[in-house]
Amino acid sequence: MDGFYLVDKETDWTSFDVCARMRKLLNIKKVGHTGTLDPFATGLLLVATGKCTKLIPFFEKEKKTYVTTILLGKDSPTLDTESEMTDVPVKKEPSCEEIEQKMCSMFSGKIQQTPPQFSAIKIAGKKSCDVARRGEKVDLKPRETEVCSSEIIAYNFPEIEIEMTVKAGFYVRAFARDMGEALGTKAICKELRRTLIGELSVEDAEKVAHISAPIDPKFVLTQIDHREIPMGRVQDFIAGRSFDFPAVDGEKVLVLVGGKSMGIGEMMHGKLQPRVVL
Repeated sequence: MDGFYLVDKETDWTSFDVCARMRKLLNIKKVGHTGTLDPFATGLLLVATGKCTKLIPFFEKEKKTYVTTILLGKDSPTLDTESEMTDVPVKKEPSCEEIEQKMCSMFSGKIQQTPPQFSAIKIAGKKSCDVARRGEKVDLKPRETEVCSSEIIAYNFPEIEIEMTVKAGFYVRAFARDMGEALGTKAICKELRRTLIGELSVEDAEKVAHISAPIDPKFVLTQIDHREIPMGRVQDFIAGRSFDFPAVDGEKVLVLVGGKSMGIGEMMHGKLQPRVVL
C-alpha cells in the first residue's frame, strides 16, 4: 500500500484525523501528509503511506492554490468561524476596485506575514495554538512568504471570494486579518478550500471513505526529473551504492525501474548516489 493518495478533506476533520482514518482503513503504520489544512477548510490533502512518507519533504516548497471567502466586519481569536465572532464597524463599504488595489499593492509577490496565533508554529518547543488556548499571549514574528497570483472571483459586501496561488508559509487566515485591516476594519476567513498542490488537482481527489489504490510517486512528484536505471543496477541502488550515470552534478532525480518508482538519487561527480530508497 506504499504510495500517494489525493484526498478531498471534508470540513471539521483535522489533517491528523484524515491520516488516522487512513491508517486504520489501510492497516498501515506510516501515514503522513504534505501540508496541513485547518479543520474548517476543505479540499486537497496529499497523503503519503508506507515508505513514500520519506518523499514528503520534496513537496514542502510546492505552490498551493486556494479559494477563500473573506468576511469583512468580523473578528475572532482564530481568524475564522471556529471561535466566537464579534462584530466590528465598517466605516466605508469598499469598492471592488479598492480591494483589487490593496491586493496588488500589499499582497503580491514576496511579502512579510505574521502567522496567526492559533497555528502549529512552535514557540520554545510548544505549539502556538496550545499557548493561545491557555489565554497566554503569543509573540510571533513576521515571516517571508509569497503570493504568486490572486483574483477576486465574486464580491457581495461583506463577503469577498478570492482565488490565490501562494508558496510555503502563507496563511490564508492571516491574509484575511491583514486585508480587513488594510480596508479599515477587521475580517475573518469564512470558507477555505484548497484546489491545487503544484499541478495536482482536487478534481482528481477522493473522499477518505472512498479511497482506492495508491498512486505511484512518479505521477505526483513532477517537480524533479525522472530517470530510468538499468535492471542490473537495482541491487546497487537498494544497497545505497553509487554508480556511473549520465546526468548533471547536484541534480536530484526520481529513479525508475521498469516504469516503477524506486526512490530518489542525487548526482555527484558523475555518479548516481541513492538518497531515498523505496
